[in-house]
Amino acid sequence: MEPAVEPGHEIIERGEIDILYRPRVEHETVDSLRDVQRLLLLLCPDGRDESRLIAVGRKQLQARFWGFVDLVDDPQYVDATLDAYTYLTKTRGARHLPAARVAASGAYAITRHGPHTHLMFTTRLREGREIDVASEGNFIVSVANPDPTAWGLAEPPPLQDELFPEYEVHVVVPTPFPAAIQQRFRGRRYIDLEPELLDYPGAELIFIDTKEPVVAVALTPSPPPRGGEGAAGG
Repeated sequence: MEPAVEPGHEIIERGEIDILYRPRVEHETVDSLRDVQRLLLLLCPDGRDESRLIAVGRKQLQARFWGFVDLVDDPQYVDATLDAYTYLTKTRGARHLPAARVAASGAYAITRHGPHTHLMFTTRLREGREIDVASEGNFIVSVANPDPTAWGLAEPPPLQDELFPEYEVHVVVPTPFPAAIQQRFRGRRYIDLEPELLDYPGAELIFIDTKEPVVAVALTPSPPPRGGEGAAGG
């Protein structure tokens, strides 16, 4: 863990981020959000060999939005799932799903700030993108309790099919956490994000825009070790 970079902000993870969008089935051209199947956040943490793919509800980074961890795996496998593919349906036959496209790329950091955990990012928007996305953001992120009893329910509600068709979701949502992690909720509906919780596909996330500027220092790469320690080929 790194020292605080601003009063109260403590970096607990950082890395690279892509904001991607996938056009709808049989739609190669995107003219509006109605032509977008999914909006995705691809997180590539520093010092890790796995990427995390987060699906964003309602396809926009709004003042408050819901999402879930869809996939955690080797970067090459994650990239393969984002490529175009064809699938068969009983009523319409073969259908083509276009590849995901990058709208913006940059850096992110997860920081602890008082009682909250933040995900902040700054990106460079790609020329030729077909949708508008925020080039930077600073969100408080919470993790939802997958136990339906915390919500007064007998069983988990079904994932909204109109938002996330079955053929494009790689995990059951919500997915129960291991017992040791589930105990952290203590019956509460939400807990603050910890980076390790992003390693569990099916984890549901709530993002709340702080309307605060991004802490630029948190997104600056750490200097290399002195004397070349840890350098490739060293």
